[in-house]
Amino acid sequence: MKRNRILIFRPDNIGDVVLFSGAFKHIRIKYPEAHITLAVQEDIINLVELCPYVDKCIPLKDLNWKAVTVPYYISKLEAAVRWLDRCWKMITKPFDFVIYPVKSPQGRHLLMLYDSVINKIYGIVGCAVNMPKGGYPEYLNPEKLFSDYDDVSNKDPWRHEFFTTLDFLKFLGCGVSDINDIKPEMWISDSDRNLLENERSKGCKIIGLFPGASIEGRCWNPENYESLARLLSDPAIYVIFGGSGDTGIAHEVEIFLKKGCPDINVINLVGKTTLRELYKTISVCDLFIGMETSGLHSAVTSNIPTIGIVGGGHYGRFIPWGDPEKHVFLTKKLECFNCNWKCKMDRFECIQGVTPEEVYSNINKLLVS
Repeated sequence: MKRNRILIFRPDNIGDVVLFSGAFKHIRIKYPEAHITLAVQEDIINLVELCPYVDKCIPLKDLNWKAVTVPYYISKLEAAVRWLDRCWKMITKPFDFVIYPVKSPQGRHLLMLYDSVINKIYGIVGCAVNMPKGGYPEYLNPEKLFSDYDDVSNKDPWRHEFFTTLDFLKFLGCGVSDINDIKPEMWISDSDRNLLENERSKGCKIIGLFPGASIEGRCWNPENYESLARLLSDPAIYVIFGGSGDTGIAHEVEIFLKKGCPDINVINLVGKTTLRELYKTISVCDLFIGMETSGLHSAVTSNIPTIGIVGGGHYGRFIPWGDPEKHVFLTKKLECFNCNWKCKMDRFECIQGVTPEEVYSNINKLLVS
C-alpha cells in the first residue's frame, strides 16, 4: 500500500506557527501512516524540528527554485527557470497533497504552491485581508488553485485563529471538537540551554522583557521602562529577550531601566538564544512583559504570568491563547482597530497609549495572585 506524502505548508511567522502547533497531532492522527513534511521559514526550523508528529522539517527555500518576494513581475530568465522547475516537479511528484492552513494568503506563497505542481491542495478561502488591491492574478486565485477548501467568507475576519484552525481541522476530517484540544505545544530537548538556571538561587523575582517587534512603531516607547523601573521598587532581575534585530531597542531599554533605578540588575540575552532556548529560559521567569511577538507566545505557552502590550492591527486574531487569570493583554481601544497595521496616525496610539501605571497595576495583580 502506497504511503501518502503530505506537505504541511506553513510559510508565515513564528507566532502563527506557535498558534497552529496544537494542530499537528490531529493531522498525524488523521494520517497515521503518511510521511508528513512541514515547510516553514528557515529561522523557524529550530522551533519545530523536534515535533513528534511530522517526519521532516524543511525551510521554504527547499520547496522551490526561489522563494520569490515579487510574485507577479519576473524576468524572462526567472520565468524560464520556473518553467523548468515545474516540469521537473511534474515528473518527480514529491508530494501527494498539500495542507495549507493559512486564512489570509500572500501572493508569493500562493505562487510557491502554484510552482509546486501538486494537484491536491487543501486550503482556506474567503479572507481578503492580505489580497493585493487589484486582486490575485487568475492563476493564483485560491478558489481555483486549491482542489478543496474551507470557505470562511461568512465568518468574522478578526476572530481568533484558534477557531479558524478548529474549523479547518474539522474540514480535513480530523476528530477534534474543542478549542482545548488544540492548545499550543513546544518541543524542547535536554540539550537546549536555560540561560537563567543560575539566577533562580538568588532569591529575586525574575522579570522577562521582550521590547522588540517586527515593526518599530509596534514597540512600546523605551522611556516607559524608566517609569516602570521606578514604580517597581522591589529588587528584581530584569532579563531582556529578543532576536538579533532587537539589539538597538534592547540597549535603549537597558539604559532607561538603569536611569529609573541605578542599582537595577539587568541581563541582556538579545540574540543569544535559539527559539527553543528562548522558550526554556522564559519559562523560569516569574513574570513576562512583552510586545506581540514570539516571546509573548512562548511566555503564554509556558504558562507564566504574562502582560502583553498589543496593538489593534489584527486585534483579537493572533493574541496568544491562555488562562485570562494569568495572562493580561493591554491596549488602548480605538475606532480604527483591525487596520491590518496600516496606521493612519503619527504613531501606533493603540500601543503607545498603554501607560506604565497600567502595566504596574497589572503586575501587582498577577504577582499577588
